[in-house]
Amino acid sequence: MANVENILNPVQQRQLTAIKGTSRSLDRVQLQLATGKKVNSALDNPQNFFASRSLNNKAADLLRLLDGIGQNLRAVEVAQNGLEAAQDILDTAEAFLVNYLEKLIDKEDELQKLPVPPYSIETAADLPGYAGSQNSGAPVAFIQDGFILDNNQWRRFLINHTIIETDVLEFEFRSTNIPEIGAIGFDNDNSYLNNSEFFFLYGQQTNGITYSAPISTFQYDGSGDWVTVRIPVGEYFTGTFSRMVFVADDDGSGDDGDVAFRNISLGTPDYSVEAYEFFNTARDEYSKILDQLDMLVEDASYRGINLLKNDDMRSFFNEKGTSSLTTEGTDATSNGLGLEREDFTNRQAVERKIDQIRNARNDLRKYARTLTNDFATLRNRLDFTRSSVNTLKAGSDDLVLADQNEAGAQLLALQTRQAMQFSVLTAFQPSILNLLT
Repeated sequence: MANVENILNPVQQRQLTAIKGTSRSLDRVQLQLATGKKVNSALDNPQNFFASRSLNNKAADLLRLLDGIGQNLRAVEVAQNGLEAAQDILDTAEAFLVNYLEKLIDKEDELQKLPVPPYSIETAADLPGYAGSQNSGAPVAFIQDGFILDNNQWRRFLINHTIIETDVLEFEFRSTNIPEIGAIGFDNDNSYLNNSEFFFLYGQQTNGITYSAPISTFQYDGSGDWVTVRIPVGEYFTGTFSRMVFVADDDGSGDDGDVAFRNISLGTPDYSVEAYEFFNTARDEYSKILDQLDMLVEDASYRGINLLKNDDMRSFFNEKGTSSLTTEGTDATSNGLGLEREDFTNRQAVERKIDQIRNARNDLRKYARTLTNDFATLRNRLDFTRSSVNTLKAGSDDLVLADQNEAGAQLLALQTRQAMQFSVLTAFQPSILNLLT
């Protein structure tokens, strides 16, 4: 193909150069119109191109943070919904307890603990001697439901009982003539000198025996009347003992003192089977309500985050991670709220549970206020970040986008110029158009 420039004169060559320049300008304007950008590469405008890219990169980083903030907002919403439902369950639990307390008060007389049956001590064979020479061997005087020890008698009664912390020793006691020592205790042999599981009851002599409680703790008033003595023996000692010991010491000069015991029992008072059915039914129903609370809390999870099970959640607000918010979790389970499930046997225990429910409700309300504040913060930062992304993108566009009206006008002008340049060039030599097309 012939080189067109070799057959053109200098004027035509300048005109051809101008046509080429116009053609390049046309290509550039057409590209702007096609892409909508006036800067399509660093060659167009290095400063604007890289500045625009930097703004776009920051906008992309914030968009990723925007997703995280939005997801954390959903986690807070789930927790808020869970709190509302949990408080409804607490309302149900409180209503149940209040209703049960009314029933318990109405049935209180029927639900008393049953007394421990007294021992049957009726013959001399039931009370052999104890402590060897300390016992005079005088006969025991038996009365209804009990016996009288007079004239220096130390006796033992076979029990083979394991004392536990809740055991109570209960009996009626009387003395019409003060002895040297009136006492009761426990032993596994016949020597009172090698143990201290005794309790002083009455007498003029306070030494000779080691006692588990201070002398005055269970001391008889000396009235000569029957009095009920209740010793929480399990609070002083525990263990297995083969015999219960009764002391009426009076081996000195003077009138022999006496002591009398009746209705002697040892053990832990307990409720009837019917009472336990009543208590246990209430306990089971209450546990079902608390189980629903625990299952609700378990379900209040969003993408592995459960603010109601002590999970903390951190939300980042800038691409450097220097701006953030930590939403602290709480334990909204029945254990976390301190809700006890056992003991429905007395009004004090039930009233304590009602107080626990009310305290738990207040704790959840306080936490709900904290979540509300965090939710508002997250919502504000979500809106701010979204606006920042839009601003960054707009700033990036300002640097590289083309004005479509201006580009269209330029295209029209360039097309007109090109047409005129072709006309001028072909005016000198009409056949040259065939060579250019």
